[in-house]
Amino acid sequence: MQLSGKHILITRPQPENQVSCERFQQWGANTLPLPMMKIAALTDQEAYIQSQIFDLDLYDKVIFISKNAVRHGVEWIEDCWPMLPVGITWIGIGKGTSHFLNELGTDLGIQALTMDQSGHTSEELLNQACMHNVTGQKILIMAGEGGRSKLEKSLIERGAQVNHLPLYSRNKIDYVAEQVAEAESCEVILITSGEGLENLVDTLSQHDTNWFNKLIITPSQRVTDIALQLGWKNVVNANGADDDSLYATLTQL
Repeated sequence: MQLSGKHILITRPQPENQVSCERFQQWGANTLPLPMMKIAALTDQEAYIQSQIFDLDLYDKVIFISKNAVRHGVEWIEDCWPMLPVGITWIGIGKGTSHFLNELGTDLGIQALTMDQSGHTSEELLNQACMHNVTGQKILIMAGEGGRSKLEKSLIERGAQVNHLPLYSRNKIDYVAEQVAEAESCEVILITSGEGLENLVDTLSQHDTNWFNKLIITPSQRVTDIALQLGWKNVVNANGADDDSLYATLTQL
């Protein structure tokens, strides 16, 4: 195994964290889970979410920001739409999200655009031909609470009517000193979002710990730039947050 003996810190949220740990173990690495946030359904907004999902047939495009958006969004669609409305373009941002959307949406008949058509990031999606002429189109973005607004703002500027539907919250996890110290032996840190990276830096500062010389693998140039600005010395962009992209980058180093 090319990763044999490597100690890798996995920071993505559960349940994906466990899946990633198992995959990297199969590839020969020693893994340690340290999720940088916890995902929770917005149970206090269920009536609003349901009302928005019932209007699904009004949209030309539905965009899922993450696997968590897929997980919660498809569950809502299954509950509200026994038969899927036609004429919708389904989009998952990133390879992992697109595959997950196709996997969970198979029984409903959802077929997401390929990664070549949607890209790894919001910026890459905005550069695709299918997002250029959106004047008058209605677009639903399924995502978490808060987060980046670039995609929504850009589509509105292009003339689309955009609704951002939050389905879950992202909550920072507080770790005790022993848990952070346990991760000290890891040589490589896998980061899958800018928010996760910022939470990691905050965690390290709370425990007066400096990991800025460790190798950190990021999912995009945007997150790479954030890492460098925060003080990381050794940063590599994997151009994708999915396990295959992260693995390919590690084996090439």
